[in-house]
Amino acid sequence: MDVKRIKQRAMEEVDRLREEMNEIAHQIHQDPEVGWETPRAAGRLSDFMERHGLKVERAVAGLSSSFRAYAAHRFEARPGIAFLAEYDALPGLGHGCGHNLIGTTSAGAGIALSRVMDEFDLPGAAYVMGTPFEEGGGGKIVMINEGLFEVADAGMMFHPANEIRIGGRNIAAQGMTFRFHGVEAHSGTSPHEGVNAADAAMLTFAAVNALRQHVTSDVRIHGIITSGGDAPNTVPKYAEVKMIARALTRKTLEGVAEKVRNCARAGALATGAELEIENELMFYEMIPVPKYREVGLQNLAELGYGEAVPDVQAYHSADSGNVSYVIPHLGFTLPIDPNPKCVPHTPLFAKATDSDMAREAMNKAAKFMVCTAIDLLTQPDLLAEIKAEHERLVAQALA
Repeated sequence: MDVKRIKQRAMEEVDRLREEMNEIAHQIHQDPEVGWETPRAAGRLSDFMERHGLKVERAVAGLSSSFRAYAAHRFEARPGIAFLAEYDALPGLGHGCGHNLIGTTSAGAGIALSRVMDEFDLPGAAYVMGTPFEEGGGGKIVMINEGLFEVADAGMMFHPANEIRIGGRNIAAQGMTFRFHGVEAHSGTSPHEGVNAADAAMLTFAAVNALRQHVTSDVRIHGIITSGGDAPNTVPKYAEVKMIARALTRKTLEGVAEKVRNCARAGALATGAELEIENELMFYEMIPVPKYREVGLQNLAELGYGEAVPDVQAYHSADSGNVSYVIPHLGFTLPIDPNPKCVPHTPLFAKATDSDMAREAMNKAAKFMVCTAIDLLTQPDLLAEIKAEHERLVAQALA
């Protein structure tokens, strides 16, 4: 089997899709949608894949803006390679995390790989998993729980950045919303009749700040007060706090998150306010598989993209970490701006995600994905080794 020829054909297919991918990524960038409901972005990607012959299951796992795409005649064929697509934006920043590039890259890679799999009669199936609301919701987690990833043996996803990383690590995260319900009263004439919900919110922050010296150095806790009253001459009857706790591992995070909840309970107890707690889905830490990373590094070198920076610990969080608990997953980054200050979740980065350099990175990323997937599809022993190593690492994380 001429693997080099297969990879070359796959990259030719990516190039054939280039202009269409550039336009879709631009459209999504100019029309940002946030949260669970991102119908236009999901629709653009779904329409793109359908135009090129893939079957698209829309609104899977009970999520209106999700999808799963694949060549219909290959559904459930093994091995299954899942390309993860994100497309939600950030409130106030638009595509400051580059999801317009991520979703489009995975869609293009899925089309290109599916075509060469048929052309060269390769085993298995390519899937594009449309996973909504990565920025705090956790669409991948819902899709995992509903069994959408059971068809996959390995996963992959590109993320724009200002450097090259292959198989990086991130940390676990838990979002929480605390709603304090007090009693409204006149601040001048009858403050004693009120229960100050804003005081409960502020005491929560005071308790969290006291907690910080008693957690390990990998822990991060951050939050905002989204509501704290309407007028200073009225005792606030309602306050809302949103917090995120992070830790190196899911196991550590479970304990930290409960301590943060206790801080909110303390604020409510001290003021007499009623407390309502809403826990968001927990994002697990990434479990990198060294053998899978080796395959990625080899393709990086073969494609001549440059050298990856060392595999150091990162402190962001993503629901792709949950995917890494289920199947071997390879996350990687390529630069879209050389400026070291151009980092995700900033206005500078939001501008960069619609640049010529970003479009070039998207093309390179799709080529990297199809080439790496072809290695897994044409070397069953290699994939088996990666899966065995993944099983050992997950068992260690769960122990």
